[in-house]
Amino acid sequence: MMPDNAIGQLRTGFPEGAPSALDLWKKETGIEVEVVGASSTDIFTKVMQDVTTGDGSIDVYSGPWNSTGDLVASGGALDCTDYVTKYQPDWGDPERGVSTKEVEQLLYTYNGKYYSFALDGDFQTWYYLKGLYEKPEVQEAFLSEVGYELRTPDTWEQVDAISKFFTGKDFGYGTMYGNGNLMSPFWGLSTFYMRLASMDAPNYYFFDEDGNPQMNTDLAIQCTEEHVRSLEWSPPDALTFTFAESFAAIWNCRTPQSGTYTAVGKFGDGYNADGTPKSKSTGMLGCHGPVGRVVGDKLVRRSALYYSITSWVSSKSANPEAAYLFLQWLSSTRMFTWMVSNPSGTFDPFQQANLVEPFVIDTYFPYTTDAIPASIETGVPTLNFAGQSALDTALDEELQAALTGQKTSKEAMDAVQSKWERIIRRQERNGIRDAIKASRASWPTVVENI
Repeated sequence: MMPDNAIGQLRTGFPEGAPSALDLWKKETGIEVEVVGASSTDIFTKVMQDVTTGDGSIDVYSGPWNSTGDLVASGGALDCTDYVTKYQPDWGDPERGVSTKEVEQLLYTYNGKYYSFALDGDFQTWYYLKGLYEKPEVQEAFLSEVGYELRTPDTWEQVDAISKFFTGKDFGYGTMYGNGNLMSPFWGLSTFYMRLASMDAPNYYFFDEDGNPQMNTDLAIQCTEEHVRSLEWSPPDALTFTFAESFAAIWNCRTPQSGTYTAVGKFGDGYNADGTPKSKSTGMLGCHGPVGRVVGDKLVRRSALYYSITSWVSSKSANPEAAYLFLQWLSSTRMFTWMVSNPSGTFDPFQQANLVEPFVIDTYFPYTTDAIPASIETGVPTLNFAGQSALDTALDEELQAALTGQKTSKEAMDAVQSKWERIIRRQERNGIRDAIKASRASWPTVVENI
């Protein structure tokens, strides 16, 4: 089972004339793999339906990385630690694998055991219209109105200043809206978590050291107020956007910046086979590093890992070792590097081997592959433990209530705090506090002296 938007990288050969990944697997093993598709927003619901009612015909589940804890708690994912010990995947290879042991633990383990197979690099990456920022008339207008030169932002304060400046202006592309960040239900949580994580140094943790929520502190309420205010500079339909609409907004020069998923350049920059530009932003795009805020004498930049296609071996599989070996092969640094260079799907690069492969660089453009390491280095884990779905839903509902003016930011975050406390109590039996404590080890601590 695989998200629809990723299947092309399994079924389509790349470059032209090459076999597909599935064709190569069948040639080398004689085993045919049937792929069952589902939408990116519905797939985990289908996974859980199969966990409770399925007959074992699905050997491999896929869905958001954030759902690992709920799947493990349901008994639906197989603990593959013994297979990892036996077959020694190269995910943590110091030269080809992920950049640090912490990132390996973040992407491939849950509570210290190997359940997950990372097939995506959804550390949020900042795109901007570099060609627009460099226009003399834009530079002059920004300096006159804002009081300093327009450059890529380091802080959320600067992001908001850029958002405010561009909103309502037309620099030859139609009326613009300065905030291109995701604000909608489900997808907008990535934006909020990035902003919240940077509220303190080295991090603003969503839970304290004992696993208690920290969602209605002064800092969390301030963050919510900033998040809600940023909607003023968003497209009018921003609360209905998925990642696809957010991509389209920057491709069409409707918005100048977005902290989003790493495929913006792959699908929107460059030229089609007939020589036409892929979008209005062809040749204009760039990436910059994660943003954050100044805390004392430190600059805390934070990205976030959110969604990120992940696979698991079904605990019901009649072929668990074969399913494991298929996923180890698919996620290996050589196979995944080849597959992620294929522009026909949404798997994104994150392994060191991916980021130096010419095919991958050609597909994503150097400005993206150069920026990804900083996003990984500063990427905080969003929620990924039993109860994640309920916790994220509770936060999502209250943020939307604040964004639509039904509640103040304080009222919304007080409600989140109460809901999260109740959810944690219900999930005690599933070891949620231990999982929360364990997740702290995968949080970044890098900060910049100023």
